[in-house]
Amino acid sequence: MSGGGRSRLEFLGQLAGGLAHEIKNPLSTMKLTLQLLEEDFAKEQSALAMRSKRKIEVLLKEVSHLDAIVQEFLRLARGSEIKLQRTNLADLITELVEFLAEDAARRRINLRVTIEGDLDGLMLDGMMIRQALLNLVINAFEAMDENGGDVFIHAKRQGDAAVVEVIDSGCGISAANMDRMFRPYFTTKKGGTGMGLAMVQRIVHEHGGQVNFDSVEGKGSRFVMLLPTDPKKGEDLQAMVRVPVHPMKPQEPENVKRVKARTAKVKPTKVKK
Repeated sequence: MSGGGRSRLEFLGQLAGGLAHEIKNPLSTMKLTLQLLEEDFAKEQSALAMRSKRKIEVLLKEVSHLDAIVQEFLRLARGSEIKLQRTNLADLITELVEFLAEDAARRRINLRVTIEGDLDGLMLDGMMIRQALLNLVINAFEAMDENGGDVFIHAKRQGDAAVVEVIDSGCGISAANMDRMFRPYFTTKKGGTGMGLAMVQRIVHEHGGQVNFDSVEGKGSRFVMLLPTDPKKGEDLQAMVRVPVHPMKPQEPENVKRVKARTAKVKPTKVKK
């Protein structure tokens, strides 16, 4: 990369970091205000107070989650190294599906998940991988029209790689946009930031992995994260796993029971080998 290109990237990183700091300050104020409101309502036992407390708890949880995302974004913007630790990828996916269940139901989306093989003990930065997967699933949700559709998450272990697929039956990607999907600030969504897929790519690459996709306009898309079980073996991932071509609709492995994410009690189907 030329000196000018590097300087521009450094400038953009500083700009993004400054923006994240500006977001973090009002988030802190919101969190403190909600905590004070929670204390006020804790002194009352009326039906209104109880309903208000539950809503405040939800808001506090979401503000805390946003704050965690901002912190992680700042860490990425500064170029700090990922924090690898033993992670159960199956549990991470299960918790994320439970978190997204109500949103999926509201959008009339059948969110299904299967876990194949042992995905425990992988060396990952759990927070960052969760964010990458969340970005892919939210993109899949937003590819649907008002009639909803299907989103399928399939995770398995294949050789020295953990493979996580997010498949949707949405609008697909036009051929003209195929080469631009991972570019920062490129978006086809009204009000989108264009940072979601760029963030996914950066997170996966920092794990020594790869992210690929295939799509048919009007039919759906399939995004695949390839994560090495051993970060030192990331160079051979592409040869290990092939991305299926032309996803017509979400396909599940045979003999796998469908799980619909209609409540927060969703559990993934585990495929025994």
